[in-house]
Amino acid sequence: MNIAIIGFGPRGLACLENLVLELASANVVKPHLFIFEPSANLGTGKAWEIDQPETNYINISDHALQNLKGREKLFLGTMTIPSFPSYTQWCFNNNKEENVDGDKDVYPSRSQMGNYLHQRATSICSILSKNKALTIINEKVVSVAYDDDIVKIKTANDAFNASECLITIGHTSTKDSEETINFKAHGKKEGVTYIHDPYEAKIARKGMANTKVVIKGFGLSMIDIARQLTNYKFGTFEEKSDAGYLQFLPNKDCVQEIVPYSNDGLPCVPKPFGRKVDATFEPTLVQKNTFELALRNHLATPEALQEIDFVLDAFSEVAAAIYIQNSEEQHSEATIKALTVAWLKDPSTAHQLILDTELPTIDYMRHTVEMVWGNASASLDFTIGQVWRHLQPSMYRLFAFSGISGELIKQLIEIDQDTKRYSYGPPVESILQLIALHEAEILNLDYVNDPTIDLVAKGWKLSKNDSSVVAPELINSVMDAPVLEKMESPIFKELREKEFIQPVHEDLGILTHPDGTVVHPKDATKKSPISVVGRNAKGSVLGTDAILECFSPETHDWAKGVVSRMGSV
Repeated sequence: MNIAIIGFGPRGLACLENLVLELASANVVKPHLFIFEPSANLGTGKAWEIDQPETNYINISDHALQNLKGREKLFLGTMTIPSFPSYTQWCFNNNKEENVDGDKDVYPSRSQMGNYLHQRATSICSILSKNKALTIINEKVVSVAYDDDIVKIKTANDAFNASECLITIGHTSTKDSEETINFKAHGKKEGVTYIHDPYEAKIARKGMANTKVVIKGFGLSMIDIARQLTNYKFGTFEEKSDAGYLQFLPNKDCVQEIVPYSNDGLPCVPKPFGRKVDATFEPTLVQKNTFELALRNHLATPEALQEIDFVLDAFSEVAAAIYIQNSEEQHSEATIKALTVAWLKDPSTAHQLILDTELPTIDYMRHTVEMVWGNASASLDFTIGQVWRHLQPSMYRLFAFSGISGELIKQLIEIDQDTKRYSYGPPVESILQLIALHEAEILNLDYVNDPTIDLVAKGWKLSKNDSSVVAPELINSVMDAPVLEKMESPIFKELREKEFIQPVHEDLGILTHPDGTVVHPKDATKKSPISVVGRNAKGSVLGTDAILECFSPETHDWAKGVVSRMGSV
């Protein structure tokens, strides 16, 4: 029996570990495993590549990463799979900066996490390969189909058959929008630079000292790009004398100007600095349990649910209590709860308790810095975002395969996405760096909020409020959502065209059963030999992108399902 895993980033690694764990105690025919992964470094995926710039940071603190547990020693037949430490213990073992017991948070580089994942993957794959239980194919899969429950997998050079096939390929290409098509064509026609995927391109290059660069997007990826254009090779940040703010000292090769833009111009909001400040936003155990119970009671009859308000109402109880506890403002609990629900439904909701989004961008960022330091009272929207972050893991578990309609899960995903400006916010150092780049007159924020964009001979022209700027380079930092109908991956295109898979909703990912097997479009009771776990099943599951979600219970459920379908020895 052959089992194939296509894509071997952290989620593929978690699935393999759980499969070996289940096989170790099961009285079943031991399979031969195939891993298809074109990258040379197993376990990292694109997000955690080892050779990416050190200025690309994780936006999860070392304290939260304590939840990335290790692997116990496993025995499979005559093989002994060694244990592997938790991320925190690995950092201690390798003299990496950690401060688990102190107040200060540390945000490691993504390449550091990549090294952890790669070592963890190598430690299990090398034993399986040595014992001829695993074959690694360093090629990209171009075709997946099945006939008579045998999955046929093709690469450019070979073909393979499998009884079970797990697809965990993470980010996939999607259909280009009309704007993207025009940008790509403009770059070729005029000889100007358009970079669609910044993580597949070399951003920091020599000879950019007099260059202006436009960045589409104003989120976490934009910050990564800005650092690659500046302190990665072309300058340094130093602390100023005034209470923690930074200044940027460029060298002669530093880019002249960085011009970001987005639809709303709103920056990421940094996470609270230090655990003492963060603790003021953390729900108590009673609050968390009450919230979870309220959701469980409604989810007991998912087919009866018509509105997503049951989530917002339960959440507002917790957020309002925490805001009132932290705030000196005199407003009734009912008012705070109602405003919380209104803001979650529409983040453009304006109120004196909500940080004014009409503030100049640089002032808005400075205000959020003072809040995360605890120097200024937290606004209601900031409180909502941080409380949502603390309750996110509960929601991710409760809404995985919850049975609610595609339309309702879409609404919840949209709300979750809107809160990510806060809940997935960067460390405060990242915002301090943006402020410093602005003060150094390198980061131009004049066009950040929905400018007019024209394609001109010398590149891209951004216009707003009777002023304009022209840049010969535009970098896209907006990652497309996992929508099945727009996926350009040849694997998913073929499976979709042959009606082997279907979406949760026209704007979401692939519909799967709790064990990861895809739901057959024509017969939901028919068990498919194909499984999809992770990002491309968005909608079947709520949480997909965070590193901790790569080791979620769904990876174990897939392994249990595989073993349950295998024949006895």
